[in-house]
Amino acid sequence: MDKRKRIAVLAADIANDYMNRICAGIEAQAKALGYDAIVLLMSFNINTSPAIEAGEENIYRLLTSDNIDGVIFLTGNIASFTLINWLTKYIEKLGVPTIAIDNEYRSFESIYADDTDIFEKMTDHFIDHHQCKDIICLTGFQGMSPSETRAAGYKRSMEKHGLTVGYDDIIYGDFWRDAAEALADEIGSGKRRKPEAVVCANDSMGIYLCQGLAKYGIRVPEDIMVSGYDGSREAIECIPSLTTIFPENSTLGARAVCALHKMITGEEAELVKCGESSLILAGSCGCNLTKQDLIDTRTEFNTKMGNYELFFNNSGMAEGLMQSENLDHLLHLLSNYIYIIDNIEILMINLCHEWDSFENLDETDYLRNGYSELMDTKLIYNNTRYDYEERRFNSHDIIPEYMSEISPEPSMYILLPLHFMDRCFGYTIFKFFDINTTVSKVFSLWNRNINIALEFLRVRTKLTAINQRISLSSLRDTLTGVYNRQGFNKFSETLFRRAKAEEKNLLILMADLDLLKHINDNFGHVEGDNAIIVVANGLTTCCSNNEICARIGGDEYAIVGCYDYTDEIVASYTTYINDFFDRYNAASDKPYRVGASIGLFCGIPSPDRDLSYYIDIADKRMYDNKMLRKKMRTD
Repeated sequence: MDKRKRIAVLAADIANDYMNRICAGIEAQAKALGYDAIVLLMSFNINTSPAIEAGEENIYRLLTSDNIDGVIFLTGNIASFTLINWLTKYIEKLGVPTIAIDNEYRSFESIYADDTDIFEKMTDHFIDHHQCKDIICLTGFQGMSPSETRAAGYKRSMEKHGLTVGYDDIIYGDFWRDAAEALADEIGSGKRRKPEAVVCANDSMGIYLCQGLAKYGIRVPEDIMVSGYDGSREAIECIPSLTTIFPENSTLGARAVCALHKMITGEEAELVKCGESSLILAGSCGCNLTKQDLIDTRTEFNTKMGNYELFFNNSGMAEGLMQSENLDHLLHLLSNYIYIIDNIEILMINLCHEWDSFENLDETDYLRNGYSELMDTKLIYNNTRYDYEERRFNSHDIIPEYMSEISPEPSMYILLPLHFMDRCFGYTIFKFFDINTTVSKVFSLWNRNINIALEFLRVRTKLTAINQRISLSSLRDTLTGVYNRQGFNKFSETLFRRAKAEEKNLLILMADLDLLKHINDNFGHVEGDNAIIVVANGLTTCCSNNEICARIGGDEYAIVGCYDYTDEIVASYTTYINDFFDRYNAASDKPYRVGASIGLFCGIPSPDRDLSYYIDIADKRMYDNKMLRKKMRTD
């Protein structure tokens, strides 16, 4: 079966009304045409540290020319011009059909919302309903299509009513705070005449203009009426509530999909119906009761979003995840916080294979650019059901094939990077029952808490491993690698207690290197060290039943074990050790022979005896063997 075609939507975030409604239109049209829409987002949409930016922007590297059929480029809310330039070049290299929304690019086809008619209606409202004649327009950057179409709507309304538009009645701004505050200062200081009304090209400028005028004691709407454009949450919540335009941006998103579909297939597509733009007439023009049903609906929605933000702020999620003992525990803890995200249908946590591995202590060797070829899905949440079974897929697929098992229909998936600074961990995949609920930032803040928890877990795991290495190194003999006296004392007692508790045989083998002083004096300490190592190797390799081997003195060794030893097994140990030395001596070409005196004890320990009692038995037998071997050498 052929794979479903995919559209990648590149944005910074969709936690604002403008981007959110565009994505709603993209989703509706993509579903109608049988496309999956993959929305690549960032948790931080601000100019921040280069390391954080690198970690965030890594998500876009998932795209290749053969895993995506087309791109919708949404740069309207990307804060970093550097990122916009990088993305532009990256998409150009992909060579796939691309549509840019509300921006002009040399190599992409661009589409724009035509706001002329609805902006004309807003201006008409001030003239026809409020009898305003002196109206000015605060729009965005000069030359940008949204700025010019909104200014054109204002101008058309004014001219239609026989009102003059002066050379400075259309003010080009920045769609943000500076232009609005500058206009308020001009009016408040008297440098500009006080108009009856100001129509602003977006809500942000309208809100900041109202605040700026208030500093000069200029009342809205009594002294000056103000309107915005966006129908945003902030417009409804500010004081006074801002008269604004509810633009049907979803139609713009749907148009982008249709244009992309034609580029991909050569076929025209029927545009889905997304509704029409409308006016929200509120406090800043004095029309609080007009369109009250729309305001009430918007307020109810905002209250719901506010509740989920309150849930998040009071959840203690970051602190709760810090309690995780391991990754599995962390993933299970996440189930306590899913309720915070409204309308979530599916969540996938995908981590790079060996995401927490570390090779060098200075931590310079880790994944920064792109994702590991193999990705591990660690958690799938599907409409109240949790699946913790690990599954593996190729990062080239972006969305794993097994997503079709739980989401068989064309869908919109939202991807957010998992990282700490520029260290790449993986990415999350979200699917929502209603894309409009993502206007809240909760799900991206929720995702950032996972980033922090993963880094905390990684560092703690690493420190534990380092501490274990330090601890083990203090228990090991540096020359031979076997346990030292401290290690022997620690682990031999454990085996001894086990032998008593389970009534199993305790094996103690004591060994003493023969003629170490003779080797050191005649052939040097390097050769003496070699003999020490050879004996350690012989003793260690004979341990076949989880015994421990230790060097407990300069030329003294011990083996301790707990097992169902038989006489044959015990006898095989000494046979093996002696054979080991014979083989070594025959092949070493050394001017000396390596050997060791051995003493053994094997039996079930008595409840009223301690370990030292049995060590003394084996040690005495080793001494007897040493005297015998010495006598044999002198005879």
